[in-house]
Amino acid sequence: MKLFAISVLSWLAGLVAYLAALRGFWRQRISPGDLRAVIFWSALVAAVAITIGYVPAMFALRDRLSSDRIAGWLLFPLLGIALGVLPVVFIVGVLSKNIGSALVSPEAGLFYCMFGAFGAVFGGGFVLVYGRRSV
Repeated sequence: MKLFAISVLSWLAGLVAYLAALRGFWRQRISPGDLRAVIFWSALVAAVAITIGYVPAMFALRDRLSSDRIAGWLLFPLLGIALGVLPVVFIVGVLSKNIGSALVSPEAGLFYCMFGAFGAVFGGGFVLVYGRRSV
């Protein structure tokens, strides 16, 4: 249940980051249709990424990390941010015919913001809840 809560909060933080980046960088609001698409694709990809990427990587880092709590508070969110590239590659790959140019598109930038925030919150939540053993 704790992992589910971390996942939902992380996804919500990512969604807020996406909307803030859209408004802040591009001075645009999202249409209801686009919002539904962003919610659908990001939730779907986040669920898969959490299962096959984030959770195994976080537990692996926890098992290899010494008892330095400060390093843990830095490394887990940084790992989450780094892992955020993978969901973006998947989303852009599914929605674009030319993945090379799509990875540097404004839309991909919004998803980088989303999954960067997602990863930072996921890593911070993970170390808070599960990091007691070795961090």
